[in-house]
Amino acid sequence: MIMKLNFLKWMVCMCFGLLSVATVMAGGNYKTVKVKAPFPMQPIKVFIYPDRDFKILQLTDLHLGFGLFSKKRDQLALKAVSTIVKKTKPDLIVITGDSVFPFFPKAGTFNNKRQAQIFIRFMDQFRIPYALVFGNHDCEMFSRYNKEQMAELFASGKYSIFTKGRPEIYGVGNYFLNLTDEQGRVLLPLVFLDSNMYGENGWFYSGFDCIHEDQADWCMKRLLSLKQKDPDVKAMAFFHIPVAEFKEAYEKMRLGDKSVTYMHGNVGEVNDHFGIPRYEGTFFRKAVENGVIRWMFCGHDHLNTLSVVYKGIRMTYGMSIDYLGYNGILKRHTQRGGTLITRHADGSVEIRMVPLNEG
Repeated sequence: MIMKLNFLKWMVCMCFGLLSVATVMAGGNYKTVKVKAPFPMQPIKVFIYPDRDFKILQLTDLHLGFGLFSKKRDQLALKAVSTIVKKTKPDLIVITGDSVFPFFPKAGTFNNKRQAQIFIRFMDQFRIPYALVFGNHDCEMFSRYNKEQMAELFASGKYSIFTKGRPEIYGVGNYFLNLTDEQGRVLLPLVFLDSNMYGENGWFYSGFDCIHEDQADWCMKRLLSLKQKDPDVKAMAFFHIPVAEFKEAYEKMRLGDKSVTYMHGNVGEVNDHFGIPRYEGTFFRKAVENGVIRWMFCGHDHLNTLSVVYKGIRMTYGMSIDYLGYNGILKRHTQRGGTLITRHADGSVEIRMVPLNEG
């Protein structure tokens, strides 16, 4: 009995010791590799020229740790991002959640403040405007900063277009970016939504949350006002957790249902898993009724890269970056990369996967 008690005391001391070391390293002395911007810098532009393509690079689930256990994997992730940016030369970068990963057993830190600071400095090096949405891990339980505090950091980047959004609407970081021509005419509205985190009590095992009713209503109202000005306007929506209808579409497609059109990618998660909300949301249904959103982009399920058209909306999983979150992810390559969304000068949209091609 005495030996068991001593062992328990030893374990507690070890845990607190590791936590102290990780907090110091992540908080002040941890330095990640600096990745130089890979091509000549251009002035910031967030409008569309009439005679050229406009390229959006979706990145998702970077899972940067910047802690005691993750330095090597963080450097791989940052190098991957730099490689993909160099390859695609986008006009805008969108990160659809889980940029950072304050999960102590994997990262060796709870300090998401420091994680966000390093990440924002890294993104600013490219001198390309970038937008973010929250994932379910950016403010993981026990992390140092909550969403409101993290939002201030995300908005502080020199090239960040992230905004906290209206405080009376559920979630943090619900906002629009209307891409216009030089005369101010809206050509492509971009919607960014917080798909929130977990269900009851905020625990991982309580199931995933969804885009809430008031978020959906606010979004549709904004889109309707744009539609009244231009009946042909078409929008894109970016969020982290996939809508339940994505799984519904996949299951119909497997049964040969012609209402679903396959575009690219696959479902690589074990048992064809979709990390969809536990709670029924109305966002997809209202988007179909509204008719303005024609494209939806998500992340969350790191091994899924599927893209399909269902009920007039193309739903696309972005290729993920993750080297840290999933067990065994370091040795998997086929899912790693980015997703390039090109609005051509004629208004047509092309979406393609950009694999990192690590071998």
